[in-house]
Amino acid sequence: MSAVPNENVATIAACSSVIEGVSRSRNALLNGDTRNYDWDSGYTCHQLGSGAIVIQLAQPYSIGSLRLLLWDCDERSYSYYIEVSTNQQEWTKVVDRTKVPCRSWQTLKFDKQPASFIRIVGTHNSANEVFHCVHFECPAQSDAEVKEGSPGQESSSTSQNPRPVRPSRTHSLLPSLPSSSSTSSQPHL
Repeated sequence: MSAVPNENVATIAACSSVIEGVSRSRNALLNGDTRNYDWDSGYTCHQLGSGAIVIQLAQPYSIGSLRLLLWDCDERSYSYYIEVSTNQQEWTKVVDRTKVPCRSWQTLKFDKQPASFIRIVGTHNSANEVFHCVHFECPAQSDAEVKEGSPGQESSSTSQNPRPVRPSRTHSLLPSLPSSSSTSSQPHL
């Protein structure tokens, strides 16, 4: 029978690790740092359409919630789904956000599942072809400082902030990038 954790077990201290995904610093996803990230570092990513971000927990746990922080240094949105497994052979989809634009903090609840491996698969990025995640935890920890990103509750806060739904992509929001053609200096974002 799988243990039911209350504390976050997806940490380096709890012997969890990122076994798939690209990052400049190993296990950046699990180091607990939710403030120090930018265009160059502090996130884990994968190319849309190939690969994923996979976290291996120290042992099988019974998991019923997750929380993650999507890279949010600009107005882009992401879509994704999450699967869990005990053997990396049979995967159970526990979260499907493939049809909704998601930003920033995501708190996800679902029916408890045994999990040793958690696979996050990005399916869309409104800015480019890479999925970026800054922080991951399971089970989800309550944090009064965190403002939930979209999609949140039914009374969504997106009506108060119309910028993300604007179809035109102006670069005035990105003073550090001279033009859209200079992406070679920013390989991951």
